[in-house]
Amino acid sequence: MPTNRINIESALFFLLVLSIFPTNISYAESQFTLKPSMQLFLTATGQSIAESKINPKNETLKIDDRIVSIDLRPSLKLDEGQFQLIARPQLRSEVFSRTIDDKRQTEHSRSYSKWLEAYGNWNASDKVLVSYGIQNYQWGAAETVNPSNRLNHETIDGKGVTQATQGKNLMRLNVTWLKNLSSVFIGETKPVEDSPIFRAEEEFETKSVMKHEFSWNSGADYLGLVYGSGEVSLPWVGEYFNISLFDGLTLYGDASHQKGSAAWYPVEENSPLPTQKVVNLKQSKKDETKIYTFGVVGMRYSFEGGSDIRWEYMINNAGWTKEENDLGTRAIDSSIQLQLPNIKQNATRWAKPGLEYRGQKYVMISVRAPDFSNVKDLVIYLRALRSLQDLSTSGYSSVEYSFGDASTVFATFLGTKGQDDQELRGYVAASGSIGLRQDF
Repeated sequence: MPTNRINIESALFFLLVLSIFPTNISYAESQFTLKPSMQLFLTATGQSIAESKINPKNETLKIDDRIVSIDLRPSLKLDEGQFQLIARPQLRSEVFSRTIDDKRQTEHSRSYSKWLEAYGNWNASDKVLVSYGIQNYQWGAAETVNPSNRLNHETIDGKGVTQATQGKNLMRLNVTWLKNLSSVFIGETKPVEDSPIFRAEEEFETKSVMKHEFSWNSGADYLGLVYGSGEVSLPWVGEYFNISLFDGLTLYGDASHQKGSAAWYPVEENSPLPTQKVVNLKQSKKDETKIYTFGVVGMRYSFEGGSDIRWEYMINNAGWTKEENDLGTRAIDSSIQLQLPNIKQNATRWAKPGLEYRGQKYVMISVRAPDFSNVKDLVIYLRALRSLQDLSTSGYSSVEYSFGDASTVFATFLGTKGQDDQELRGYVAASGSIGLRQDF
């Protein structure tokens, strides 16, 4: 059983080390450099829960709608020149409450800790680097998704001011063949405890990936090819690129291609009543020979002063069609008597179908403006993601203002638009947060 959870004694010892040592220490005789740092987040969040067939009156998912949290993220880097050790845990405590069936529940508290990253590097030579441990390793320029990276399934929905991405257990070998030609060989060796699953009922399998990249324009532009395979699942190939068209304007893309799909799909089946059908979620496309493409293409324009605007178009051939979405809604509808025997299993598969996004076509636009309106240290960020299939929309905005030496106040807002059970409507109709980030 993997042991990636942090016990309280280890956490306190880690914080003690950070408090004792100054920001940067070098030991000339041993050539060790110790670089401790820490971020503290104090956040208050309120949410409006969306009414849906899968979560009527919040009775099924029991989502928290009021949360006050303290989030500590220490970071420690020990550098010896050839060897580096990096440790980045997260320690979080929160008080929360929820409304179920229109009744406010009693407040509760919870605390947890986990490793965001904990790994070591060995610079074997100026051309070879070996790394092992829990690490967040991603690539590509797209903001919405990283399709050619099938180890991580992070989407833009999880990105924001308080984002904390947990890494994977990876063994990684970086080889620089030439100044502008490199390869990375990656193996995912074991699961990370308490890491959220991507597909309902999935079992962990080791995966291997190799990535080759050619760059130019001092590394600003690049073209990469990816090949990966799981211990059991079918292999995939992918590519990604970033090309500067002219001053300020960049074209980029990222895609993967795989035979068949292991995702869950709604399928009509015979029922005990000969004239009626029942809908269940099955891995009905797992053995198909059809090639499914998951990709994103985008453009970014960067202004003088650091502001930028992005536009991205995403296509997911393995996503559900409009007809499949309608069938999926039937599969989780508790008002249909025939669906009740398998409704719990269908709801689990519906919530985690094994797709970054359940639909097939999306468009995203985002704007980031530092020093907004000539106010120093004021950062505004806006984005909107729209499904071109069911026209549901999600939007996110944040405001950050830095003051003093290392303090930042922030406010965020997430809103969704669409009919009940449409994809981007999600489980939360709206969410707002205010908070403080303190860097040490």
